[in-house]
Parts: sequence; structure tokens; C-alpha cells
Amino acid sequence: MLFVSAQEKEYNLDEIVVTAGRTPITFSDLARSVTVLTSADIKSLPVNDIQDLLKYVNTIDLKTRGAEGVQADAGIRGGTFEQTLIMIDGVKISDPQTGHHNLNIPLSLDNVQRIEVLKGQGSRIFGPNAFAGAVNIITKKNKNADFSISTLGGEHGLYNFSLFSSYPVTCLGNNFSFSKKKSNGYRHNTDFDITEFSLSQNYSVNQNTVNVFFGYVDKKFGANNFYSDLFPNQWEHTTTKLLNITSELGEGGFSLSPKIFWRRNDDDYILDYTKPSFYYNIHKTYSYGGEIQSSVKTNIGVTSFGGEINKEEINSTNLGNHTRLKGGFFGEQLWEPFNSVSTSIGFFAYNYSNIGWKLWPGIDFAYKISNQTKIFVSFGKAFRIPDFTELYYTSPANMGNPNLTYEETTNYELGFNYNGMVIQTGTSIFFKDGKNIIDWARAFKEDPWRVENVTSVKTVGTELNFAFFPQRLNREIPITKFQLDYTYLSADRTAGTYESKYLLDNLRHQLMVNVDNILPWGLRQNWSLILRDRVNFESQLTIDTQINAELYNFDFFVRVTNIFNRTYEDFAGVLLPGRWLSAGIKYQIKNF
Repeated sequence: MLFVSAQEKEYNLDEIVVTAGRTPITFSDLARSVTVLTSADIKSLPVNDIQDLLKYVNTIDLKTRGAEGVQADAGIRGGTFEQTLIMIDGVKISDPQTGHHNLNIPLSLDNVQRIEVLKGQGSRIFGPNAFAGAVNIITKKNKNADFSISTLGGEHGLYNFSLFSSYPVTCLGNNFSFSKKKSNGYRHNTDFDITEFSLSQNYSVNQNTVNVFFGYVDKKFGANNFYSDLFPNQWEHTTTKLLNITSELGEGGFSLSPKIFWRRNDDDYILDYTKPSFYYNIHKTYSYGGEIQSSVKTNIGVTSFGGEINKEEINSTNLGNHTRLKGGFFGEQLWEPFNSVSTSIGFFAYNYSNIGWKLWPGIDFAYKISNQTKIFVSFGKAFRIPDFTELYYTSPANMGNPNLTYEETTNYELGFNYNGMVIQTGTSIFFKDGKNIIDWARAFKEDPWRVENVTSVKTVGTELNFAFFPQRLNREIPITKFQLDYTYLSADRTAGTYESKYLLDNLRHQLMVNVDNILPWGLRQNWSLILRDRVNFESQLTIDTQINAELYNFDFFVRVTNIFNRTYEDFAGVLLPGRWLSAGIKYQIKNF
């Protein structure tokens, strides 16, 4: 079994039901590579926001432009930021304008129960854009009266205030969160002002639940060299609003799961804030749609089927005004003929634009050698449709292409897991064969960059995960967890004679070491080391730490990121912060 420590209580992660398939399944029965960040992980890591939390997940390559949740791109297993699907409670929130806005998440960490990261293709489960993987953020659905308030201050004028409350009324749960974060910036034009707000209501009677969620995030930030190193005075203002309604209805062996959502993203971008009339873009995107799924338990397992339909719109001073409708239907059969065997086979048939109907199948198989040991294999095909920027962007140096077709990939994976009480380890090897990969390319240096389906990429990779819990052997040992994660990727890219703009900076090696230890006087400390080696970049090593002290209902914490003040960048010309010290206090009451 896999356990995660949080204070003095242990939670059995094997019993957590995760959503890595159409049919929710316990962690121990999974036939896929999935990482779950629990509330205990979130508490111990030195982060203030969801964006920065993702950098501690093995095989996620979080390429950051701005610190503290300003902007970042999340790629999985060598995939690009466009190829990662982002969801909240299973509702897709990826941005149709550009994947640079995928992490505009209208939700603070205080309202997050856990985060599930599916590594590898997910199109047969979630449809388009789960090309390299998917991130599903599960919100809190408290039925207790809880309250917390926290504040943080630090170098570079960093200030963060957050509030969370949960108060039930009969069978109606009500959660509210608010956060405000500001900084003067760690160098010229890197200041930011971020406001987040979310409200959710959860109604349940017996096994029937209805969840309503509304989230809002407003980001104003200096975008020094974000998209061009010729313009250090870039500035951007984005706002994202999300409303979704999800439910689980049913009785006995039948369930019905409808979802509807609406999302709006506004993006105001100025190339030089000292001369705003020189180049000023305004983009407004709208996404809305619905999904319905039915599941039936029979003698041959659980059969799930359903469909979705989504509409996307953009009104832009640069990209123009466009609308597209897309949708499809899906099916999945989960079969467990024996206690030691789990099989899931499914498909997603999708219809988009002039492509017509395409079928995206997949199959997963897991065999439990023992209660602690499991092997699994997975096969599936995935696809991604181009965003509006790739289709319609125009400038003297960059040209979109309205004739783009979809990207596609075929994925194979073999994995092994051992989840003991003291030691947990796992490894997997995978192969991805990508075709028609979208790239900004040019044949000659004097040509503008143009978006084309010119690239094929064959990726071979391996992951190794190891965790050791010494205190489960002896409570006197001051180390509660030692975790090591390693990823190796080798990508063979073919694009003929074309020069690539974006696809030449993928990860080769990624090493993560995470240690939780106990200090005198009951203090708790976390150490996080990340070593990344990318193609055409110098390797980067960062070490972060956080110390917590709990006294009654108060939690005092001090954190230092990039302890050794290393100079590094994820994008050429966009320097990231050096050492950054901050400290704060949180007051929390539970079950009042």
C-alpha cells in the first residue's frame, strides 16, 4: 500500500479514487502512470500557487516566464505546452487562443484537495489535447465548518494574503477562497499583481451530488522579454472566469454524470508599455459546452459511454473573429475478471472542422503480482487540434496557417510498481511516435516563421520513482520521507530542411530529490532539489526549502527558493529569480 504522511495521521493513497479513466478507479488498480499530489504534499512544498506546484511533479517540464504564478508552460514527457490538457474537476479549461494561458487557473491552493497528473496519451479518455498528458485539479468539497486566513511577505516586495472558509447548511456545502498577491519584481519589469477568487457549492443526497463552481483570476504583470528579447518593456493583463456545473446521479449499478461549463479569457498585450500605441493586441476567447456520461455495472465490469459538444470563439484585434464547433462520443469498458487483473479498453470518436470523424482508441492492462506489486502495459492514440494563434496569427516575423491539420501520436508504455509500507518504487519505459507535429518553421533565415505540420518526433523515455519512509521503521529517525524521481528522454525529430523555432529545447534528464525531516522543538522541514538538462540549454540546478512550526491553530513558515542563487532561464533571454526569501503565518480552525 502507498501511504502519505500529514502531521501524525497517515492516509492510504491506494484507497483514493482517481479519474485517470472514464470509470473512476482506486489508485492501486490503475493501469497507467499517474502522480497524485495530496493535500499533505501541497502543505509541505515551498509554493504559493498551483503553477509552481507542478514543477515538483516528475516528467512535467514547467518552463517559467514569470515567478509566483505569473505565467508558465507545462509539458509532459517531452510534449509541448500545447499538448497538455488542464482540467478542474474533470472540466477542460485549456485556452483556445494559446497554450500560454492554460495555467490561468481561477483557483487558489487553499481550495485544492489534490492534483492528479496523467502521464502519456489521454485522448481516448478526454478527447483532444490530452496529447502528452493531462492535469486534473480536484477542488475541496468540504462538509465541515472550516476557516483559515494567512499572510506572507518576502523579498522584492512580495506580499500574499489568502482566505478560505467552508460552511455547510444542511446538505449544502459552501466553499469560498480569496487570495491577493503582489511584488515589485526581481528585476526590471517583472512586477505583478494577481487576484484570485472562487466559490463552490456542493449538494448531496445519498449518492447523488451536484457541484457548482465559479472561479476568477486577474493577472497584471510586467512581461520582460517574454516573447521577444528585443522588447524588455512588454506588459500583459489577463483575466479568466470559469463556471462549471457537474453532478453524479444514479442508484445501484447505474450512474449519470452530466457536466456543463463556460469559460472566458481576456488578454491585453502591449509590446512596449512606454509606447502603448506602437503594438497593442486585445484578445477575448469564449469556451462553453457540455458532456454527459452514463455508466452501467454488469457481470462483465463497468460500461461507460457518452458524448460532448464544445464551442470556441475568439474576438481579437490581431487574430480576427472566429468560431468553431467540435465534439464527439466515447465509450469505455472496465473489466476485472480476477482480483489481480484490471483491463480498460475504450475509444473517443471526434469530429472537428474539415477533418471529419476520426477514431482514437486505447487499451490499458494491469496485473497484480501481489498486494504491493503490479505491472501494467498501455497502448493508445492521441491528437491535438491547432489553437487560434497557430491558425490566424499575423505579423512581419510570424505567420499563422489556417490550413493546419491535427497532430497525432501513437503511445506504448510498460511499467512496474511496488508500494510497500517503508519503500515504494516504480519504473516505466515508453515510446511515442508523433506525426504532423505543429511547428513554427522556416526554410531560410530571411523568411518569416510560419506554422506548418512539418515535424515528426519519435520519443523514447524512462521514469524511475523511489520513496523511502524511515520513520515507519523507527519513530526516532528524524527523516519522515526521502523521495527520488528521475526521467530520461531521447527525441528523434525529423523536419526535412526546415529550421525549428520551438521544438529544440526538450528535456533530456530530470532529477528530483525531495526530503521531509523533523528538526528540534517539533519543527518540520522540506528540501526540494531539481536538476534539469534540456537540449540547447545549460543544465540548471535549484534547491528550495521550507520550515514549518505549528502552535495550536497557527502554522508559521519560512521558505527560501533557489537557495544558492543560481542564474538560469527556461526561455532564452528570460532570466528567472535568484534566491528569494519569504515567511508567513496561517491561522486555521477546523470543525468549529
